Amino acid sequence: MRLPLLALSLLSVYLISCGKKDSPGPTPTPNPTPNCASAAGPVNGSFVTATQVTLSWNAVSTASSYDVFLGTTPNPTTQVGNSVTGTSYNYTIPATPNTTYYWYVVPKNTAGSATGCTSRVSTFTFISISAPAAFGYYVVGYFPSYRAVADVPDVKFRMTNVVVYAFFGVNSSGTLTVNSPNTLNDVLIKARANNAKVFVGINDGSGDGKTNFKNMAATATGRNNFVKDVMNKVRQYGFDGVDMDWEFPTTSDGTDGTFTAMMTELSDSLHRDARYYLSCAITAGKYAGGYRDAIRNELYPYVDFFNVMAYDDFSTSVAYKHHSDYALAQTCLNYWLNTRQMPASKCVLGLPAYGRPSGITQSGTTISFRGILNQGGSPNSDSAIVTSGGFTNYTIYYNGQYTIKRKAKLAKDIANGVMMWEKWQDAPDGNSLLKAACDTVGRTY
Repeated sequence: MRLPLLALSLLSVYLISCGKKDSPGPTPTPNPTPNCASAAGPVNGSFVTATQVTLSWNAVSTASSYDVFLGTTPNPTTQVGNSVTGTSYNYTIPATPNTTYYWYVVPKNTAGSATGCTSRVSTFTFISISAPAAFGYYVVGYFPSYRAVADVPDVKFRMTNVVVYAFFGVNSSGTLTVNSPNTLNDVLIKARANNAKVFVGINDGSGDGKTNFKNMAATATGRNNFVKDVMNKVRQYGFDGVDMDWEFPTTSDGTDGTFTAMMTELSDSLHRDARYYLSCAITAGKYAGGYRDAIRNELYPYVDFFNVMAYDDFSTSVAYKHHSDYALAQTCLNYWLNTRQMPASKCVLGLPAYGRPSGITQSGTTISFRGILNQGGSPNSDSAIVTSGGFTNYTIYYNGQYTIKRKAKLAKDIANGVMMWEKWQDAPDGNSLLKAACDTVGRTY
């Protein structure tokens, strides 16, 4: 028997509608609770120097937002960020130096929050990096490791507010060599007893190319190891600062860049908690070239003061040329202060306590100021007839008290101090060049 066409159509509609009603279809999968996230920055165990900190983490695909927890205990319970939709959060921490912070994030979605996320805790430590307090007009005196401390009276240590022990060397391993520990101990005792700060001067005796300096600074690893050793020695001996005497980095071989990197890294370590000073001996600046240009302006914020070596402008072919006259001091200060815009508060003028001849070889001809006076030279003149080494009755050019007074006044007016190479060479009595400088600027001793 065959059903009419209309009946078949109605039956089909009925069966189809019943099928839709009775078939349950697939059941939706519930959104799972997310896993914990891993911290991305600051790097775990790192230091931060700003109170505004950006906490960042790796995204969790099933998370819709994150809660951020931070504190000073290993399992912090203080929630500082709620339902953060991105993967970073800016937070301002208290400005308390040397505080270690612990933090982690808890991803969450509609199904709930991740659990056990304290196992992903990350740390960072807030540190303060700033220059220690300046101490007025600098009077810096170098004391070489090969000199006898007993030859220099206490008052000469009181005249200088900074004594630079010269030098610790840089060895082939890129770390420091301590020269003449007994002399160092005597300098430390005498300087501290006379209220002078003591810096360690660091020099490289490996030749004109300064091979050890150059090799050490060439890599981040070398610089890091060097800075660590410097800091260890500074703490071991109780120095107040470091004087860097790389003579000289140059633009001709790229050491201007590695020198800058080394100095900034060393500055960050020395200036932690405003604890230690950093100074630097630099070329006079009279002559253009790679040595002069290697001292970049970007170093100014990192170095506490610069010792401008305004001397040794001698000639082996030109007679009667003074190696460190007043005009040279003016030229050097004009270059660094005006042309190069060095902060006046960080500019220290170098003074020689020795003489050099002109127009002849320099080998064996230099002589100390005390030696010049012992041979009859005048403390107020700038030249004398002396005998030294194999040279008899030749003219030596030096700075007497009058010229030193003029230079000290110049440095007082437009810069911020004087530096002398070196303390032992100065006269030990009333003819002292350091005395002349201190008396001129009103420094009591």
